[in-house]
Amino acid sequence: MNQKNLLKNEDAVSITIGFILILFITVLIFSATILSFYTLTLHSQQAAMRESFDILGSGFAARVTSLDTVLNMTKSNGGTVNQLEYDFSVPASIANQEYGINITRERIFLDAENDAKAWIPFNSSFNITEQIYSNAQDYTLSYDNKTNSMIIEQQ
Repeated sequence: MNQKNLLKNEDAVSITIGFILILFITVLIFSATILSFYTLTLHSQQAAMRESFDILGSGFAARVTSLDTVLNMTKSNGGTVNQLEYDFSVPASIANQEYGINITRERIFLDAENDAKAWIPFNSSFNITEQIYSNAQDYTLSYDNKTNSMIIEQQ
């Protein structure tokens, strides 16, 4: 074989460039597929948490509202309430994420570390400002006659 012809032959270059391009395109498509599945999973987890937050918050708002109604009806009919308690528990985690519950007089805010958030409106005629963490599961909601407020305590 002539050495001049060997240096001018570019057949191997086109095969190598074709192989590198195919490999690059395959890696790019594989990476995009993996990333899209990860994003879809994260979005599904946040959506599930928001739904669970709505259920948990609505149930808690119903409990507070029922205690509020009992207290108001008793007081409006001339009665007195010395002690009223309600025991409840919250799940330790939702979708394997810890979360917090902030309670004000008008709203219940629920949020998790993965940015899943929800808030539930409700109205209480008593002062209530508390924060609940999911790592403690059992709580007591009680009425304090001295301060005319509702208190949430960890059991």
